[in-house]
Amino acid sequence: MRLEVRLYASLAPFAPTHRAGEPFDVEVSEPTTLDTLLTRLGVPAGDVHLIIVNGRIVHDRSRLLAEHDRVGLFPPVGGG
Repeated sequence: MRLEVRLYASLAPFAPTHRAGEPFDVEVSEPTTLDTLLTRLGVPAGDVHLIIVNGRIVHDRSRLLAEHDRVGLFPPVGGG
């Protein structure tokens, strides 16, 4: 099953291109959850603050993903 993933800000080093927000495809086996995807990408779960799947915020990391889902991962935002 193929997913489109985008990693933003400080999560960019976990992307193959190391470029924030640039989409890349990930092949995973079915069924796959968001937690499983994070593990596959090597992204520490605590580093992810916001997950968007197909344009909607998702809080349940045990949610099953489907073929061609678009997943965006964001770290906590700081500043002021």
